[in-house]
Amino acid sequence: MKINLLNKITNSELVNKHINKTIKNDAFAAKTLVALNVAKDVFAYGVRFETTMKNKEIPEEKRPFVASMDLMSGIVTAAMQIGAGFCLASPKIQNKLWDMLFKNCKFNDIVKAKKGFSQLLALAGSTILAERILVPLIATPCAEKFEKKFFKHEISAQNMKHTLSMISFDQFEKDILNGNN
Repeated sequence: MKINLLNKITNSELVNKHINKTIKNDAFAAKTLVALNVAKDVFAYGVRFETTMKNKEIPEEKRPFVASMDLMSGIVTAAMQIGAGFCLASPKIQNKLWDMLFKNCKFNDIVKAKKGFSQLLALAGSTILAERILVPLIATPCAEKFEKKFFKHEISAQNMKHTLSMISFDQFEKDILNGNN
């Protein structure tokens, strides 16, 4: 059953059009790589957020900030990677950078070299620029604001409890476990 579904997807007109466009258009191929990388990161940061909220090894009073930091890092990473990656995938930018870096170099197959360069630059450039430089500067202040706005800090005589007042992943988890998408 899963193989039949996979065959239907891979043989669909939409997938085949996408593959053909990726083969013919370097910028589109680079943007596709960036988008897939961002999708992976968004999923990973979402899982980290949920895992942090349930992690009993993190002190109760610090858990909301750590979870907020995970969530804001994911959001900022996604936005910055899309922005930087799509900018770096632009043919204008690609040509300028190519000419600047490889002006006097001789390649046996310049078309393949440029194609690889565009995809590598968009993916690696967006990841390095976004995740390693911009996200640490932006995510921390965003996490502080997110924690203050969305977490209720309930203090009772017995214990301190943090709840997320406006966002809940409980129903999302139940749907995933039950196979509802």
